[in-house]
Amino acid sequence: MFYYLLFPLLALVVNLIIKRNKILLNNVQLSHQKLTNIHVPSVGGYFLIIPIIVFFYKDNIFFSTISIFIFLLGVFSDLNILSSPKKRFFIQLILVLVFVFLKKIEVLPTRIDYLDTIFLNTYWSYFFTVFCLMILINGSNFIDGLNGLLLGYLLIILFIIYKLNLFNHINISTDQITFLIYICFIILIFNLSNQFFLGDSGAYFLSFFTGFILIEIYSMHKELSPYFIILLLWYPCFENLFSILRKLIKKRSVLKPDNEHLHQLIFILIKNKFTSHNLFANILSGLLINFFNFILLYWGSTNPYNTKFQLSLFLMAIFFYVIIYLIIKIYLKNLIISLKE
Repeated sequence: MFYYLLFPLLALVVNLIIKRNKILLNNVQLSHQKLTNIHVPSVGGYFLIIPIIVFFYKDNIFFSTISIFIFLLGVFSDLNILSSPKKRFFIQLILVLVFVFLKKIEVLPTRIDYLDTIFLNTYWSYFFTVFCLMILINGSNFIDGLNGLLLGYLLIILFIIYKLNLFNHINISTDQITFLIYICFIILIFNLSNQFFLGDSGAYFLSFFTGFILIEIYSMHKELSPYFIILLLWYPCFENLFSILRKLIKKRSVLKPDNEHLHQLIFILIKNKFTSHNLFANILSGLLINFFNFILLYWGSTNPYNTKFQLSLFLMAIFFYVIIYLIIKIYLKNLIISLKE
């Protein structure tokens, strides 16, 4: 109980010290639209990495080491020391490749006979795992454009896993995961109140941690449908894949950021249709998206062993994503045309 009371007080004091001394400060950008001239530190990841590394270091030294490097890569990005998306992507790829190949991590079985036959070749299965982790890490960084969106989504995943008691056999106790969920919730409150951001450091690290945990859980619980794990991660991964496809169609660089992601379009829609207050529109957009995802993932958790059920939910989620994206895109396009007239 002492640690539960200490953590929010510590986070508040450290955040005040960082702001006063102007450490790790960035101009506030909400969905790539400037909010005010105030500065918000990108330190959310710092409050996450320390307890997670403490929990895992003894039993997962290699995971902890790679996590620290991935976190530091995000720190260099937050500080604009490493501003090139191509260089960051390449370093991410090297770190994930080293992690997967040396730790021999495989996402098997997929329950797709054709793929499972291909993945009998271990190297192909390793490359598939690398692909999945890279999509998750970069997709998670994409959705971190709204306050609370990424952290809230990953908090939903942790809650679902906790609800199903799937943390057993992965060297983390119930008390530890309860405290971790509590930490994420406190950081979420700070993030929603615009006290600090996760930053690239927090987004990279937390998504890598979540991906590793889910792979470990699936390797220990093969009775689970692999599509339940896919469903848990569907939103950041599909956001990334959809963005890549969209940019390829428009002949744009897939590594160059833009403001045409679904969460950004929802933010623009709410801001223009319902409120002109950026922060309120920002928070409301994230809450709406996470409300949908909570319903979807909770529904999926009612039968995590049924592949047809999980696949149906996954396809339904993609259908709603594409339809909502196209409707908002057309509406905003017509709105711009009408304003010009």
